Amino acid sequence: MTELAPLPGPDGLFRVSVAPRFLADSAAVGWQGAFFTDIVGAPEGTIDHAHERYCLVRMHSPVANRQAGRIPWQTLPPGLQLACPGQEQHLHWRGSSRSEFLFIEPERAQQLLDGTPRSRVAAPAPARLRALGSLLDAMRMDLAAGSPAGRLVGDCLVAGIVGQLAAEDPKRGQAVLDPQSQRRLVDFVEAHLDRSVPLSQLATIAGVGERHLLRAFRATKGCTPHQYCWRAASSAPRRASCRAGHWPTSPWTAASPTRAS
Repeated sequence: MTELAPLPGPDGLFRVSVAPRFLADSAAVGWQGAFFTDIVGAPEGTIDHAHERYCLVRMHSPVANRQAGRIPWQTLPPGLQLACPGQEQHLHWRGSSRSEFLFIEPERAQQLLDGTPRSRVAAPAPARLRALGSLLDAMRMDLAAGSPAGRLVGDCLVAGIVGQLAAEDPKRGQAVLDPQSQRRLVDFVEAHLDRSVPLSQLATIAGVGERHLLRAFRATKGCTPHQYCWRAASSAPRRASCRAGHWPTSPWTAASPTRAS
């Protein structure tokens, strides 16, 4: 087996059966607790490795792989992947791909995250992929330019990548409604302002649970369903009725709102 990069460690950084072609690496610059390399992989080979560091990989073309002892081949699409310390990889691959590897010592990642709200690195959230790609591009360009600022740029970029990997996905856990469901609900509310419709029925129309509907309505409309209905019912042509003291029944609840004195 061939080590992918010349950094100390019991098993090196990554062990493959056929050595890749190295285009660039950060060995001469000496980034703190991290190592970057840009390679072109061999057309075929074997990986037999247990990760001791975080390993962020960006492949630029699809590669077929097959887990050791299994027959089916699977195609990995281009993009970013993260392997964490303790994760093992035992597989065969076919297809040469240009790839960038960034290895980060766990101690360095923890040092960078010390005092932040989230204390661990995790698989990149979809919203972070573009930023991570840009940071890897900047690493490659700094090395191509000879790293005129020494390790300063690389260390800063590594910190940025750790921060991106540790950041929460802004859309994770956020309740949303697709445009069609929103349109159905709005149309239904506007067509039944004079009826009392329970929240459960509206949730059924949207195809979600009641709590999800409440959270999604706040996220998309900036108010609760009851507030939205009240505003719609109070607008023209029912505004004159409201001024006369006849308040419309909210279709979102069984009870009507009381008029302010």
